[in-house]
Amino acid sequence: MLLLLACLPLAAAFGNDWPLRQVCSDLGQIKWATLARKLWRQVNVTDFGHPLAMREAKAMAMLTSKTMGSFGAGHRLEEVCWIGVLALQFWELVMKFPLLYPSQLQEEWRLLISADWPLVLLADFPIWGLLRQAQATVTSCEAFLPPSEHSSCPLPRCDLLEAEDVQDQQHFLDALVNTALAGEAVYMMTSPTVPSCPLGLAAKHLALAVVQVSQHGSSSWALVEAAVREAQNLVARYLEEGIHKAPQRDQRRAGRMDPLGELLSSRWDVVGLLHALQVVLRRSMDRHELLPLPWLISEGALGRNVLEDHSHRGTFVRYLLASLRTEFWGSGHGVENFVRLALRSGRSGNRPRVFIDVGAYCHEHECLSRSLLAEVANGSPGRVRVLALEPNRRNLLRTEAELRKLPRRWRRRLWLLRRAAGNTTGKAGAYGGLAWTQSGEGRVASYADGMVQRVPLRQIESFGFPWVELLKIDTEGTELEVLQGARRLLVARRVGAVVLEYSHFWGASADGPLRALAAEMWTYGYEGFYLGRCLVPISGADMKWWHPLYEICARPEARIYRGIAGWCWFNVGFVLRGSPLHRKTWARAPWRGTCSDRKVTCIQKDNCAGSMQAWGFVGNR
Repeated sequence: MLLLLACLPLAAAFGNDWPLRQVCSDLGQIKWATLARKLWRQVNVTDFGHPLAMREAKAMAMLTSKTMGSFGAGHRLEEVCWIGVLALQFWELVMKFPLLYPSQLQEEWRLLISADWPLVLLADFPIWGLLRQAQATVTSCEAFLPPSEHSSCPLPRCDLLEAEDVQDQQHFLDALVNTALAGEAVYMMTSPTVPSCPLGLAAKHLALAVVQVSQHGSSSWALVEAAVREAQNLVARYLEEGIHKAPQRDQRRAGRMDPLGELLSSRWDVVGLLHALQVVLRRSMDRHELLPLPWLISEGALGRNVLEDHSHRGTFVRYLLASLRTEFWGSGHGVENFVRLALRSGRSGNRPRVFIDVGAYCHEHECLSRSLLAEVANGSPGRVRVLALEPNRRNLLRTEAELRKLPRRWRRRLWLLRRAAGNTTGKAGAYGGLAWTQSGEGRVASYADGMVQRVPLRQIESFGFPWVELLKIDTEGTELEVLQGARRLLVARRVGAVVLEYSHFWGASADGPLRALAAEMWTYGYEGFYLGRCLVPISGADMKWWHPLYEICARPEARIYRGIAGWCWFNVGFVLRGSPLHRKTWARAPWRGTCSDRKVTCIQKDNCAGSMQAWGFVGNR
């Protein structure tokens, strides 16, 4: 099978690194989040007894083929998602059975049995729901095939250890699974009969966990985690070590024995109970008006504190974590949205409009100088001035070529210089004489590139502008030095807004570089925000909005960030407090998390989630 062969070499290299490898990105060629939603939609249909629509199945088949082809073609750090690969392989089993048997998924089974099942339970993919669908097909295998081929059907051997009186327990567990999936009240039935089959013992542990989480939600996680780990140990020990002790089936009808086939053909509904646990956890773990984030509880006290924080700051933290990849990571459109907001706010003033773009390289669609020059068409040409600094000669020439496409009356407002900006005056090496590389292990390293370009170095404040409406800084790690060269302007509150790139290049400080900067900028009169479709505040009086999780680039590989490993790249903005832009910025903070609705575009709304007045925050930030 093509898909299986494409994954075998990757599976061998996988190891037991589940905490990092189970995270998924919705960037690049593989749209993991889209696939997860489609798979959940399929599973939800069968949970309520409806047949799968052929149209949906065909659409998934096309998407799956393209995705697995892209994944097999090469490893990409931002697209690592082993749990997504497993989900698609199990989906193939459901769709192709009996052309594809459980015995053909031995590598996938070894990955799953070596994984941390509580973490799988908290993942975005319906692994257990897909296996439950596969179980339904496997247990009705004989209906698929003519009698002459019945020997190919997986047959459970563990069930032969049981007496007839355990059937009531099995029927009860079926009812428990269906009741939990329907969201109805569940209860536990105890039986004096102890299952002889290890799968039956595992099912009893999982049944207790389903009842607990249905009644108590996230507060029962410790019990749920312990029950799932015990069930996993029972299943693993039996299927990997003790299956040979089970009674032999009639050799004339004995199919090829394999662990996954034994699990799926059993009357003990282990995978159904695990699926019910995952569904109930997704339903109950985060009761705030926000994206479900059950995976936070796997982070221990830190994650649970975030879930239990009912303050506005807690909402902001959860929103940032939930949308980190799709909205706030550097390849998003946070800067473009913020700049549009800032430009609209500045059109009503009477002062000259000066914009400074430090690191002005125009690359593909990213060309801030072009957007700033477009303001010429929205007001008096004499009132707009754009200072663009780019120290690298090649980048400068490419930027000049791109900007030459603009109308001449726009370009007359441009001052494009081959200069570097910093905290002193003199000469500097463009990009510090360093080149950057990303290793396959998720770390970024630097090395001397041997082509240092010496260029004039100036402080921003030395240009003598009385007012700067917008200062943007993207200098591959020297952003803080550039800000130091604009300190007098900032202290005098002669800058309307600052946009800069926060990255792994910033290094470390006792307080954390981003927190230290946010606190310093507050003393100058500026409030800081993470820039996405919505704007998450990070400072405030006495740093009331700050949370330690905002220091992302100090440990981007942490599981709580779900895959921001290697090239840590985010944009932050600082806005002059009390300005019209400041008020509009606060109106786009996710007060109640409603910006998590993907149909909402914050920049097109005057309010992300209800007015500031309604929450009593005007004049009290």
